[in-house]
Amino acid sequence: MNFISLTFVFLFPVVVLLYWKIPWKHRELFLLAVSYFFYIRESSWAGGLLLLTTAVTYLAGIAIEKGRHRRTWLIFAVAVCLGLLTGLKYSVPPVGISFYTFQTMAYVIDVYRGEISAEKNPASYALFVSFFPQLVAGPIERAGNLLGQLKEKHTRSRVDLLNGFWLMLRGFYKKVVVADYLAVYVDRVYAAPQDAGGIGAVLGTVFFAVQIYCDFSGYTDIARGAARMMGIRLMENFRHPYRAVSIQDFWKRWHISLTRWFTDYVYIPLGGNRRGFAKRCRNVLIVFLLSGFWHGASWNFVVWGLIHGIYMVVAMCFSRIRKDKKRILHPAAGWVMTMLLVNIAWVFFRAPSLFGAWQILLQPFVNPLGSGISETMSFLGIQGLAILRLLATGITWVLLERISEEIDKYCQTRKGLCLAAAGFVVIVTVIEFSWLGMMASGGENAFIYFRF
Repeated sequence: MNFISLTFVFLFPVVVLLYWKIPWKHRELFLLAVSYFFYIRESSWAGGLLLLTTAVTYLAGIAIEKGRHRRTWLIFAVAVCLGLLTGLKYSVPPVGISFYTFQTMAYVIDVYRGEISAEKNPASYALFVSFFPQLVAGPIERAGNLLGQLKEKHTRSRVDLLNGFWLMLRGFYKKVVVADYLAVYVDRVYAAPQDAGGIGAVLGTVFFAVQIYCDFSGYTDIARGAARMMGIRLMENFRHPYRAVSIQDFWKRWHISLTRWFTDYVYIPLGGNRRGFAKRCRNVLIVFLLSGFWHGASWNFVVWGLIHGIYMVVAMCFSRIRKDKKRILHPAAGWVMTMLLVNIAWVFFRAPSLFGAWQILLQPFVNPLGSGISETMSFLGIQGLAILRLLATGITWVLLERISEEIDKYCQTRKGLCLAAAGFVVIVTVIEFSWLGMMASGGENAFIYFRF
């Protein structure tokens, strides 16, 4: 299900209206039907896989709680989930399989550990797995947070409706106005790195860093906003990752739900940091290699994961050397270093192949100016009004990130409500024209993480 589609834009307001109009006892089944409708519109056979995964993990959870061959049921459920994931993800990947597979595996493991009770109501559990805002690209929710909320009787709240709408607008703005716009320049650079030269390679990579953040966090904002308008709060998946002052700090802010999943279900079971420094380093490398493989069966993703694993191990070594636990770098220097390292790794994530990644990385050294600064800008299409639009896009994105932290407070006051309403009008207008321009040019608007 693509949020950036006319179907969703026109149907979602109807869904919200009906959700609050129908009796509470029928809302669960209503949301379940809506969730499957949105999902199977893209592929009916993918809906069958979703139903199969749901049924297997639902039955496994009940059997485990009853104590009937607990370990056998756990292994069976995990094997089915991983089997479907590895068997289909890298051939004809159903949208969202990586996310709902990890969500259902976490549920079964948590029941096995005794951390949660198995859900007895099949409809409640099916909705937990298929809840449409976060089904196809997360965040990867835990049953302890989402399942209970879906069963609660929510009352309509003006603050929830306004904040949810604001989150959705922010997500649409990030995706349509920022990410899809920058994608044009990124595609040109990575399609012909020799023509882009060093300047183009650096600009293209920085643009991609912003693009993938605005694309993925934009989806999360829309998902959280949609859920919030129905009184349900999804977890935060991004916490200003490009403000990080160390690589460890970056991974506390980026794709938080996936990081926590690997920490709880891979890193800690491997021993975490309890079995000596060498094994701790090994565990970190394993986690990041698996994270790379989770993104795709390509050496590019494996190398991307390995690079971040090495970053983390090196940072751990420096922290071990510094017994006083003081910062190794000043925060400003730490931020510069972190952004440099993150962008180098992004090259492998974006490039079509390892060879393509090396071409991008070599350009600043072997061909720093390309054919000349003006020629490079011409090649990228950054001329005249495009320069002003790039600057305006960057400035408004930064401002949007800033003011979003205060929007909850604004929406609770009359003056703030008026300001928010004016802001809504401006943002909707910008999104609308950007969207129409993208559609007229035949641009691609699928979220990047739909591939994963």
